[in-house]
Amino acid sequence: MYHISYIKSTIALMLGALLLAPGLVWARVPTDPAFGEQEKFYRQIGAPEAWDYATGSSKVVVALIDTGADTWHSDLEKNIWTNPYEIDGNGVDDDNNGFIDDMHGWNFVENNNNVRPSVFENRDDPEAIRHGTIIAGIVGSLGDNGVNGAGLNWRVKIMPIRAVDSHGSGSYSDLSQAVVYAVKNGANVIGMSLVGEEYENLKNIMRWAYDQGVVLVAAAGNNRYYGEGDLDKYPVYPACLDSGDDVNWILGVTAVNANDQLSSFADYGSCVDMAAPGEKIYSIERYAPDYGFKNSFGGPWRGTSFAVPFVAGTAALIKSLHLEWSARQIISVILNNGDDISGANKELDIALPRRLNVAAAVKQAFYSYAPKINYQFGLQGSEVWVATGTEKIFFAGVSDARLAGLAFGELAGGWKPEVAILLERKPFWYVRLLKNDGSFWREFSLKNSKGAVVTKIAAGQDENGAPNLVISKYVKKTGETVWEEYSLAGALLRGARLKGQVSEWQVLSDGSGIKAQIKVKKKLTDKAVKWYNN
Repeated sequence: MYHISYIKSTIALMLGALLLAPGLVWARVPTDPAFGEQEKFYRQIGAPEAWDYATGSSKVVVALIDTGADTWHSDLEKNIWTNPYEIDGNGVDDDNNGFIDDMHGWNFVENNNNVRPSVFENRDDPEAIRHGTIIAGIVGSLGDNGVNGAGLNWRVKIMPIRAVDSHGSGSYSDLSQAVVYAVKNGANVIGMSLVGEEYENLKNIMRWAYDQGVVLVAAAGNNRYYGEGDLDKYPVYPACLDSGDDVNWILGVTAVNANDQLSSFADYGSCVDMAAPGEKIYSIERYAPDYGFKNSFGGPWRGTSFAVPFVAGTAALIKSLHLEWSARQIISVILNNGDDISGANKELDIALPRRLNVAAAVKQAFYSYAPKINYQFGLQGSEVWVATGTEKIFFAGVSDARLAGLAFGELAGGWKPEVAILLERKPFWYVRLLKNDGSFWREFSLKNSKGAVVTKIAAGQDENGAPNLVISKYVKKTGETVWEEYSLAGALLRGARLKGQVSEWQVLSDGSGIKAQIKVKKKLTDKAVKWYNN
């Protein structure tokens, strides 16, 4: 049995003046009205300066194994991960991953796809119900949007996985399955604000996740209150799973107060790798006013649980700058850029980890050059091919239709692009999507394509960062070029049109329309074309 590691808000907080690290610069400030409640702890780790270099990316997925999260929360909803290979509500395991309709994660406690903590059971612990949402908010509630506070990542994809029940406890079996689910469904970082006294078969599974490139972050626990804070004598798991190993492959996180003093409840020892703010923490909360959960944002909270998402969120910011980096590279940058806090803890005769400095870590990542992988795509007869340099990745044969066009992009997140093929089966046109290993993903028909000449397909993102596909076609009957924007599920979202036959076009960088090149009086002229809703 393991437990989530939080200290209830009813416990009195330690107060102290904020000490800024020497040379720390006050930089980018989000517009969120409750940011004032978060200002001290964000300044303590240099977040505003880091935001000058990175505010996150929807291509990075952070799995949070916890009590679940309020996926309907107005300040979190747009940053919740959506399974790109699953069709919502059809009762079918579309992606064959063993989980039916797992659109936003999985609930291993009740074994269903509902990852929102229930608020209906009177016997449930209110703090446990809020716990996962608070942590998700620290990692990635929407920032600079004028609502509530800000997450460390203003844009990211949070994958909530419920493996802790609403009393605050869970099983090792559920935790193990949750880790496997997260890795197999594309998580780049896994945060675990929970502790247990045993580890059973966890070590092999956790090490496998690290070897797949996933950064693992776990709470050190709050047992110092009870005289068991030395993890070298009283280890907790999963934070201490790598104890004694040559490679530091799991980040154990403890908590400090605003003065960088080790929190009175926070565990310490050789398997604690990093300290982060863990007192007077404010974040979004589970919101259900009809059932007593009346605050969409609140605090103060304290515990090593709430230190974990600062480190996990920093890993996500670094990953957004270098999608190609391994877990080892990201962990190294985080550890090497921490601040020495021994001076603030002179009265403690113990070895202490460094305190997280997200500004220094992100700046190092920002200025670190790493060559990008250059993919090549093409059509050859009845085959689609993808290669990087001279290395062939896959060939996909198409025998039932004419290949007419191709587009590619990081449609499902991660750094390996997916492929969209334009197909003609007279008199209609279709789009077939392939996963990044060349296997079939899904296919849909284009609306109103009969009688039109489809000319080009492009893959990209709309104004909100959502992946999309844009198709152009020339309609001879009206003499117009028509563009249509489709979701990856084949829903027609909106359109645009321009009189004449366009020679070249591209989607505007902000996703708001099309830039087209068309002949006017025998001269090529650029035209901006705006979307209209269907």
